[in-house]
Amino acid sequence: MQDQIKPQAEEVEELDLARLGESPQPIFISKRLSNEFKTPLISLLKEYKDVFAWTYKEMSGLDPSLVIHGLSIATGVKPVKQAPRVFRPEVEV
Repeated sequence: MQDQIKPQAEEVEELDLARLGESPQPIFISKRLSNEFKTPLISLLKEYKDVFAWTYKEMSGLDPSLVIHGLSIATGVKPVKQAPRVFRPEVEV
């Protein structure tokens, strides 16, 4: 059996780029960044925060069919619960 490589979740910290009274503008950066790199990065992100789209209204050319999820369900049809499936148990952890 091959050794499996398991992804490790990187620890991140949340920063809010919004000014006092503005709606939240959260970003996430790695906790592993050194202060030498983190301080100028945060400064750069704050300086150019206007280039990010924080709401869907700011994404003017975005096709709504890309962001709206819908289910194609025929009216009058009773939903059926499917039986649980068993996949490769040695892969499921």
